[in-house]
Amino acid sequence: KIWMTDFYTYEGRVTFPNQAPSIKSIAVSLSRECRYAGACLSWWPVALHTFVVCDLLPDKLKIHGLLHDASECVTGDIPKPAKTQESTILEARIMFSIYRQHDINPSYDEKTIHDADVRALCGEVHTVGTESLRPLYPVDYDAEYLVWKYFWLYPPLDCIDADGPCVNEFIRRFEAYKGLA
Repeated sequence: KIWMTDFYTYEGRVTFPNQAPSIKSIAVSLSRECRYAGACLSWWPVALHTFVVCDLLPDKLKIHGLLHDASECVTGDIPKPAKTQESTILEARIMFSIYRQHDINPSYDEKTIHDADVRALCGEVHTVGTESLRPLYPVDYDAEYLVWKYFWLYPPLDCIDADGPCVNEFIRRFEAYKGLA
């Protein structure tokens, strides 16, 4: 069943599934959206998480690392236990629209992206994430280093400002990584 609805993003209305959020709208939302439904030790936005994921990937996959949570610009960051089959399907449809609108090949090595995502998670739970998850995830010193690097490079005000350094870095990375894929 194909259905259409309007999403409202930073830059305005998007008629889904024929349209997708702009890269600016994705960057603004992910720079403001806190991971772990806000239940972390320090404020840690999805955009900085994507930077860590990108840094753990080979060049040809960096665009996919940057965009792997792009659907969260509409849905928000839904913790795994709260994700339903319907929300997972919606996220996949949003991702397909984003890839189509921005002319990116949606075929890529999902396992490598997933592995980098898990490594980033390991780095987060042992630094800015939640202490309760620490027994569940191994230490990954390289990922921890990257988390601290971005934590100090981009304080909250640099992330929540729609024209701030975090948003601008997301857009810069998108333009650079798109050419590498």
